[in-house]
Amino acid sequence: MNKYIFFLNLLFCSSIASVFGQDTLNSLKYDWNPGIEGTGPVRGLEVSCHVNTNYKVNSNSDLYGKGKGEIDNNRVFETKLRFPIFLNQKLKIAGSFDYSDEEFHFDDISDNNYPLYKSLNEKNLKSIGGSIYLMTQLKRNMFFLFRFNAKLKGDYWKEHIGDVNKYTFLKMEMSPVIGWKVNSKKSWGIGMAYSYTFGDPLLFPIFVYNHSFADKWGVEAFLPARIKLRYQASKLCFINAKARLQGGSYSIHFDDPELNDFKTLELRRADVNFSVEIEKGITDWLWASFESGYRTNINFDVTNKNHAFSLSGSELINKNSIIDSSVKGGVFYNISVFLVPSKTILKKIGLK
Repeated sequence: MNKYIFFLNLLFCSSIASVFGQDTLNSLKYDWNPGIEGTGPVRGLEVSCHVNTNYKVNSNSDLYGKGKGEIDNNRVFETKLRFPIFLNQKLKIAGSFDYSDEEFHFDDISDNNYPLYKSLNEKNLKSIGGSIYLMTQLKRNMFFLFRFNAKLKGDYWKEHIGDVNKYTFLKMEMSPVIGWKVNSKKSWGIGMAYSYTFGDPLLFPIFVYNHSFADKWGVEAFLPARIKLRYQASKLCFINAKARLQGGSYSIHFDDPELNDFKTLELRRADVNFSVEIEKGITDWLWASFESGYRTNINFDVTNKNHAFSLSGSELINKNSIIDSSVKGGVFYNISVFLVPSKTILKKIGLK
């Protein structure tokens, strides 16, 4: 699952609610809103470019044997829009829409005949879809969060699109959470997630924790997927140390006689990223960020099976893999430009 960050989206919903519903929320006896003080900028419209630099890949398959390749770069271009849908005292609903395009560029691909590398090289792997986020008060400071995500992910090959099921490219994720707002600087929750965080669709428990402390410090966690330690250097500057497990799946087509029995296959991938990020405000409504770190891969396999709900799918996954690959680690960087709700503009139009 990216293409889109769940916990930051929750912060966006919470911040929007505080902007448009501040007076009504103050009338409530209990503060249940999971958003807390001291968090970073709320990302509304965002455009980003992510690049994984040079790394090697080794593959093994019963059909194709062993293969070796080197990826010069792997880039992902993404744009995302987050927006409020419905806001009142006890219910907040927000949505998001995002689109991404990913490409792999292999080194000396003309001298490498391994089918996986040939098929992936300079192929546009697209993702388009959206999410719905719901937040509601259960009792006193107790809240319920729910996120549903649906995307079409794949290479959308025109010559074969009529041969596959219309749901071939559809990938869905969901995560319900029950939580508690301890005070204005701390909230936490527990829940379950069905997602592609590990590359394969799995059902697993999650723990959410958000805490601001020591004036300028804070921690945001959505375990096991990600954790972030943040420091507010100034009013318009945040420095973040991050660890993130990021996975996903693309439906792809191999133009190879050996795989004629399969209308589509899935490339499933998961990386663990360790990075440092700087978020800098150009104005109070226009921000930019630069992130760089090290990536290590834990999943890069091609499978012919859409697995159902599973608590631990490793044995099942291996049985259905067409190509198993191991990918070396490497450096990555990400550049983003994004718009945030402007306090200056909101004041001028009377909303703040």
